[in-house]
Amino acid sequence: MKHIILEGFVTSGKSAVSKAIAKKNGYPVVDVAKEVSKRLNMTGNEVSDRFGDVYFHAMETFILDELAGKKKQKPSVLIISSAVPAFPQNQKYLKDLGHVYYLKVKKGTVVERLGEREKYKWITAAEEDLTERVAHLLKEREPGYKKCADYVIEADKKTPEEIADEILALEAEA
Repeated sequence: MKHIILEGFVTSGKSAVSKAIAKKNGYPVVDVAKEVSKRLNMTGNEVSDRFGDVYFHAMETFILDELAGKKKQKPSVLIISSAVPAFPQNQKYLKDLGHVYYLKVKKGTVVERLGEREKYKWITAAEEDLTERVAHLLKEREPGYKKCADYVIEADKKTPEEIADEILALEAEA
């Protein structure tokens, strides 16, 4: 069985949905960005501030490569950061690792959910208007999400449990 991979922009619900899937089917959850932080003993913001975003994203690719190289592993729910699909080298890993579910959210939903959350200072601290910044980033990343996605799930008005049920139903059909 393959991994269930959750992709999407920040605040799309990847973490909450992964927990709901794990609760329903017992799969472990692997958050690739958190794995980078764990290995470097730093927060994601600290890694980016100290080494730069390019380094952070290279570490994500390294972890995907490791996962792809493990032949006998139990299926997991993999959470990937919002930038991972934008890098062509990651797209093959994602396809090889499992089924990719794009949790699609609208610009207004992202802005509403972001608020003043410190975790997302790379978006909220930008000079430009938050709504414009989110619109720009969504437009920039959407092609990568679509290219990697096996399934697109409109996630704006669904609970994490509803999305998890939808994903598990699709997995059962696969």
